[in-house]
Amino acid sequence: GRALTVRDVAIVADGDAEPTGYVRFQSRQGGAAPAVTIAVAKRKGTNAVDISHRVAQKLDTLRGTLVPADVAMTMTRDYGETAAEKSNELLYHMFLAVISVSILIWLVLGRREAAVVLIAIPVTLALTLFTFYLYGYTLNRITLFALIFSIGILVDDAIVVVENIVRHARLRGGAAGLAATAIAAVDEVGNPTILATLAVVAAILPMAFVGGLM
Repeated sequence: GRALTVRDVAIVADGDAEPTGYVRFQSRQGGAAPAVTIAVAKRKGTNAVDISHRVAQKLDTLRGTLVPADVAMTMTRDYGETAAEKSNELLYHMFLAVISVSILIWLVLGRREAAVVLIAIPVTLALTLFTFYLYGYTLNRITLFALIFSIGILVDDAIVVVENIVRHARLRGGAAGLAATAIAAVDEVGNPTILATLAVVAAILPMAFVGGLM
């Protein structure tokens, strides 16, 4: 006939819950010690390198204030640093691809033809990056690798067109004029080159509809 409270039937204490997992940090200097792991994930469309630097700067401001001075803070995995390394490596390989292809064309076709390819590749890549900027796309390892892959397609078309112009110029001996020779040469191989490029695009396009991490 009266109300019963919890303290009438039990001893209540506000304490820690039963642990479901343990985290220990192993270091070469201090051995193993209890630890707390905090993971910071970036939002879609943001730069992992910038976020990594900002998190590191924020951690420095917390030492000795919010985080006690006797607590050691260590960044065990930095995806921003690895992303920057891989991106720089891909950019280096892209630069090597452009230079090596231009040198190869210089040796086989000539200096002017190599200059055409040397200009065409950066201009096309710049237009691609400008399109990325307009549509809000971000650069990452996959898009950089795709750009390197596309250099092969771009150079193939440029080589076919430039080589045919050189062939026509040598056959005509400059009698028809450079402009007329170039128009005739491009008209001869233009449609097959475009169809070949579209065939490659059609073969790769289904990958755009694959969900998740491809």
